[in-house]
Amino acid sequence: MGTFLVTGATSGIGHAVALRLTEEGHDVLGVGRDETRGAALELESDNTITFLKCDLSQADEVEALMDRLEADQVVLHGVFNNAATFGRPGTPERLPASAFDEVFELNVLATNRLIQRAIPLLATGSSVVNNAAIVGHVKFPPMLGPYAASKAAVIALTKTFAHRMKGKIRFNAVCFGPVDTPLSHKLYGGEAKFKDAMSHHFRGNAASPEEVAPVVTFLLSDASSYINGQAITIDGGYSLS
Repeated sequence: MGTFLVTGATSGIGHAVALRLTEEGHDVLGVGRDETRGAALELESDNTITFLKCDLSQADEVEALMDRLEADQVVLHGVFNNAATFGRPGTPERLPASAFDEVFELNVLATNRLIQRAIPLLATGSSVVNNAAIVGHVKFPPMLGPYAASKAAVIALTKTFAHRMKGKIRFNAVCFGPVDTPLSHKLYGGEAKFKDAMSHHFRGNAASPEEVAPVVTFLLSDASSYINGQAITIDGGYSLS
């Protein structure tokens, strides 16, 4: 059994992945910003998840987090870089350059920063999975330009690290279609509006976090040892429409 680091672990996909990893017998370090949610996560997992408070958009907090893990001589067997932000939706020809700053800081720069610091802690044969979303790969909504661009950058980053590490550590990206999470609800203006929009999905609804979590845990496991440097779309056919 191993130790896995999961960012954005207190809600949505990160929460589902963290819990599934513990169900498979692993220890999880769950990163998030909300201490109340973090305490609830620890309780829900019978303390097999250790919550670590960190605002990943703040470089000094990421450095402090990784310094702590290094000092504690933590050996990681995998990382799920899940934390992200949609940013501010808007028409691409009118969005100011500043609209990219917050999105790229968390979605790209923080992901790169965490990977760089995690590599010395990762055991040979470990796996890193980055949440890239279909908007960075096959479906590009015009109102989410910065988000789509950031996720395309995550895919490129994934492939770059996969090539660099030569199989000592595997890197893959998951490109999820719509998933029923609080962050998705916020983007659509509320849960009701999200569910109404998702009624047009092939099957009539979005995925639940628990439905997509097994894909991530598979990619983090040795069972996926021959999958490396890939951007895998998981969307129930959504991108075909």
